[in-house]
Amino acid sequence: MAPLRILLQGLGGIGGVVAARLLRAGYGPTLVTGNAEITAAIKQEGLRVKTLSEEFTVAAEAYTDLAHLPKDSRFDVSIMLMKANPVVAAAQKTLPFLAEDGYLLTCQNGMVEDAVAAVVGRQRVLAGIVGWGGTMHAPAVVEKTGPGAIHLGELDGSHSPRVRALASVLRYVSPVVVSGNIVGAMWAKLAINCMITAMGALTGQTMGQMLRQKRARLAFLNIYREVVDTAEALGVKLERIAVHPRLLYVAKNAAWPTRLVKDSIARAIGLKYRRLKSSALQSLQRGRPTEIDFLNGYVAARAQETKIAVPFNRAVTRLIKEIEAGERQIHVDNIRDLFAAAQSYTET
Repeated sequence: MAPLRILLQGLGGIGGVVAARLLRAGYGPTLVTGNAEITAAIKQEGLRVKTLSEEFTVAAEAYTDLAHLPKDSRFDVSIMLMKANPVVAAAQKTLPFLAEDGYLLTCQNGMVEDAVAAVVGRQRVLAGIVGWGGTMHAPAVVEKTGPGAIHLGELDGSHSPRVRALASVLRYVSPVVVSGNIVGAMWAKLAINCMITAMGALTGQTMGQMLRQKRARLAFLNIYREVVDTAEALGVKLERIAVHPRLLYVAKNAAWPTRLVKDSIARAIGLKYRRLKSSALQSLQRGRPTEIDFLNGYVAARAQETKIAVPFNRAVTRLIKEIEAGERQIHVDNIRDLFAAAQSYTET
């Protein structure tokens, strides 16, 4: 079998690690950074990578934009590692560069697969979850910040030859899990991201600071329950990713002993991950939009199909959009406003 012709788009913390390890393994992916400063740094210094066990540098060629590629370039797969907001437009621009049976691998926070499939065709989309973290300390200087696996799967759950072929390549980056229910895995991750990312963006606090507060823990658990309820109403079977998907689930009619146990678990999670800073908060602090439309906003939109009430996800989406528009400040008092907004959605 001929080696995969790989296009890799997005050279931030995670993309930089993936690119460097594939380059070192001899796969020679074509790199499109989307950032002229990163492109220049790669060309001048190579990609510098730090992990828990090693540090290394690999030389590489890079392009800033797809328009800079040779016109006859064709790829078997494009690994999409940019943020969620630009991924649909990037997918559309990538389509002319795909081989006849070429496809995209989406790896974003949030649920982008439906939107991407709408512009390239569902048959051209594989879904991925990167279960480890990456940080870019400077252009082309990246760090893999923890252990974990990459989860891959066909949207229809089949174990196709192409997903197996891609998995065999990505094992040079990290452990790989080929999932027969990648949609369930994505919804399980979405539930976690919706509560962590959104709440951190509202309060401006780290996980530890935030989850020391009882009302923050209550909001945290309400957001999670709404995502799980929506997924199950859509017929999605949630898969275990980091933890069992029911670990943080509290039914609306749960008795107080159950609520007390779940509150204690949320507090323990806050202690364990006390230094974790929301990616949406980091985006806001850089003056960039968040990925809220693909996170809590996506849940709110899908919940309308099922008649499931998701007042906390609707409310947090609205409040974060107000922050993006400059109409609201990032502050811990937003927890109070979140409950008030959720109550207003409950009453309508």
